Amino acid sequence: MSYYLLLLRDHGDRWSSFSPEEQQAVIQRFNAWNDSLRADKRFVSAAKLSQDRGKTVRTGGEELLVDGPYSESKEAIGGFYLIRAESAEEAAAHAKRCPILSYGGSVEVREVAALVDVEGRVD
Repeated sequence: MSYYLLLLRDHGDRWSSFSPEEQQAVIQRFNAWNDSLRADKRFVSAAKLSQDRGKTVRTGGEELLVDGPYSESKEAIGGFYLIRAESAEEAAAHAKRCPILSYGGSVEVREVAALVDVEGRVD
């Protein structure tokens, strides 16, 4: 079994336009998806990223610090899931059930080449 990173991309700031009831409905859909990943023993970890703008460090002869994680992109990574799957196809099948797709977002599926735990062990 391999690990896959699911990068959740938001293609616009729809969250702020949702009413509190709509926001709660979205959270409930994500909770149900989380529960299904756990029940299938696929869930490893997940996190929602802060809405605050981040920093990007680049190099090209000289180091450059840029405000914003993707200053040239209209797609912001809003969070990630780390899951276990037998194949990229299986990981993509789980990604197809991600609620963000219903709200105009996308999920990028990437296989993790090596996972290092907090104690430095490589899996």
